[in-house]
Amino acid sequence: MPGLLAIGAVTSIGLGAILVFAVDWQWEGADRPVVGLIMMAVGMLALVAATHMYGHDSHSGRTS
Repeated sequence: MPGLLAIGAVTSIGLGAILVFAVDWQWEGADRPVVGLIMMAVGMLALVAATHMYGHDSHSGRTS
């Protein structure tokens, strides 16, 4: 499951960066750069969570 979370985190970071740096249109009632920054921050938190979960899975002593 950490792998799927990491993929979603990287996707969120990438889409947020596109919204902040590569798009020039505006939404009615929403601030596009702020939405992009929030997406990047959530993606970073998810990436940290995924790496933390992956570290616990590899050190738990389980054999597969």
